[in-house]
Amino acid sequence: MFAGLNKYQRFVLIIAWLGWVFDVMEASLFGLTKQQMLKEMMGEAAYKASGTVWESWGHNGMLLGWAAGGFIFGIVADKWGRSRTLILTIGMYCVFTALTALCHTPLGVVFARFLTGLGIGGEWAAGAALIAETVPNEFRARAAAFLQTAAAIGSIIGVFVTMAVGGVNWRFVYLAGIIPAIICLVARFKLETDVPSETERKENPLRELLRTRPYNRNLLIAAVIGVVGITGGGILPFWLPNLVKDAVPADQLTYWKNVTMIALQLGTLFGVLVFPPLTDRYGRRPMFALFGALSGILLFLTATMAKNLTLIFILAPLTSFFALGLTAGFALYFTELFSHRFRATGAGIAYNTARIFNIPVVLFIGIVGKTSVALAIGAVSSIYILMLIALIFAPETKGQALEA
Repeated sequence: MFAGLNKYQRFVLIIAWLGWVFDVMEASLFGLTKQQMLKEMMGEAAYKASGTVWESWGHNGMLLGWAAGGFIFGIVADKWGRSRTLILTIGMYCVFTALTALCHTPLGVVFARFLTGLGIGGEWAAGAALIAETVPNEFRARAAAFLQTAAAIGSIIGVFVTMAVGGVNWRFVYLAGIIPAIICLVARFKLETDVPSETERKENPLRELLRTRPYNRNLLIAAVIGVVGITGGGILPFWLPNLVKDAVPADQLTYWKNVTMIALQLGTLFGVLVFPPLTDRYGRRPMFALFGALSGILLFLTATMAKNLTLIFILAPLTSFFALGLTAGFALYFTELFSHRFRATGAGIAYNTARIFNIPVVLFIGIVGKTSVALAIGAVSSIYILMLIALIFAPETKGQALEA
């Protein structure tokens, strides 16, 4: 995968990949510890009455921060430089993930997850733009595939961290957030400073993007694709423990929750490796359409049919292969839709602020989930229809050089 890249290009790819690995790891920790955490804070009776609602709010706190971080730090990366923004945002989510370990109320957890999300959203916007502009055009699909393997590997690391120390106390799990600080130290001295031109520093990239055709139209299309892909792709990783809970005895829940999550992320890993090369061969739009349609169908089937461990092990990884596999195309496709002067802003808004629209979906699942999580997920699977509609109007960028 790295053959043909020079030493610095490989270094950039690895640093951005590690940043995203720990992004995803830290984003996954709440889903893995939420039940243990909230039962301790609320008590068994209160958790049974409103636990899934607080689970939704904890997830939504991170989504709000993720959206705000992508919006704010995408603009910062265009005005201040990709590499410096990357270092800053990795440092942010290190500190605020560790802060979660000090929380004693559900509301405190929501606030800590919001602050963590700020760094996570900003890191993706800066990292995606940095990779797209550093590697040669012919390597961008492979770079996107490699970058998004972090979505699976980061989640698997989160599972192993939880298995290793979560049984002692869930607070120890969040202290693992300190580890990525090492990346900041290395990147601080090794990444070249990419200083924007004087004109770029003076210009407002968001304002310029919104008034410039066809990029403003591309932003709308990419945002719809991002909303659907992120919303649909995030459902199973977050709610799978709830489906497993209904399929196994209570004393086996922790074990099977972790094992099924690893199986789910193996499906993700294969999906993100396969999707970008397919878009290079068959085109961005056809592959997004194919993977999106199959994601909706399989998510519905998983929610409504996976009532035992056998079906969960079959359907969950298969769903993840398509639903999270297609997200590997975001770093590739979204950066191709915008010119250099507002690339991080456009890609950051499309990928990260889409999470604002994810919030009502998560709340819907949390509220309806008091009756049936499976029913709620099955209803939400229809969202992929919006992606298919947006793709009708989307430009095809296969084989085109990245705009200067």
